[in-house]
Amino acid sequence: MRTLYEEVRTALRESEFRPRKRLGQNFLVHERVIDSILRLLELSPQDEILEIGPGLGFLTRRLVEHAAKVWAVEVDSFLVDWLQRSSLRNHPALHLIHADILKVPLDETLPRHKIKLVANLPYSISTPVLFRLFDWRERFASMVLMVQKEVADRIASGPGSKAYGTLSVWCQVHGRITDKVSVSPEAFYPRPRVRSTVLKIELFPEPLVPIKEIVHLRGLVRSAFGQRRKTLANALTSRLKRSRAEVEGFLRTEGVDPGRRGETLRVEEFIHLAQALSRHGLLIPES
Repeated sequence: MRTLYEEVRTALRESEFRPRKRLGQNFLVHERVIDSILRLLELSPQDEILEIGPGLGFLTRRLVEHAAKVWAVEVDSFLVDWLQRSSLRNHPALHLIHADILKVPLDETLPRHKIKLVANLPYSISTPVLFRLFDWRERFASMVLMVQKEVADRIASGPGSKAYGTLSVWCQVHGRITDKVSVSPEAFYPRPRVRSTVLKIELFPEPLVPIKEIVHLRGLVRSAFGQRRKTLANALTSRLKRSRAEVEGFLRTEGVDPGRRGETLRVEEFIHLAQALSRHGLLIPES
């Protein structure tokens, strides 16, 4: 029986395909890491799952053994063709979608009930993909994400750390990390120069901020971290088109020192300020 490493080498030897660094095409060839991902997913025969970035289908083959339905979204034409010619080609549980996950009409593609998600996200698109997935959070029960360690650190970080930023706040508003697995470069072919982390995020039944106030929170967080050296008063003054005195008065009324910087605010403080912005009818433009 061939190893996953041998399968990748065969695929490359028999074709002109070469993994593209731009697309983060480092194929997972470590069975124990795949076992860990399956453990985190906790699949039952009734589960349905969205897989982003199936690659050569090594994880996909295991998913269709345990789940009722797998939607696999792959952007690369060669890999789609490879999967269509592989042992998965006629599997009744697999629905292969050749598309960019940032452009897939998820409302038309996924069922209305909650499903699980597993994704191998390249560094270059991890942040926009995560923001898009959180916009569709009502479709997912949990997320298991393979990301570069730097991205995982940003998701998990708290106030005061250099990694703490927009992604940290956004992820923690929507769910909590319940488990993680560190993955070394040796688990991939070709080997990347960085470590990866598999995160399991259990989504809250509802985000910590009411849906009607999400837009206020998004504008607030992006403004606070847009220029990290600015104080909160300076950042909001330029974005709200209000005088500095008005902004400082607003912040003091809400119990926040205008001289603080965004990276010092806890998630709860961002939520409190977003709700205050909503009450006062103050909307921060996103652009």
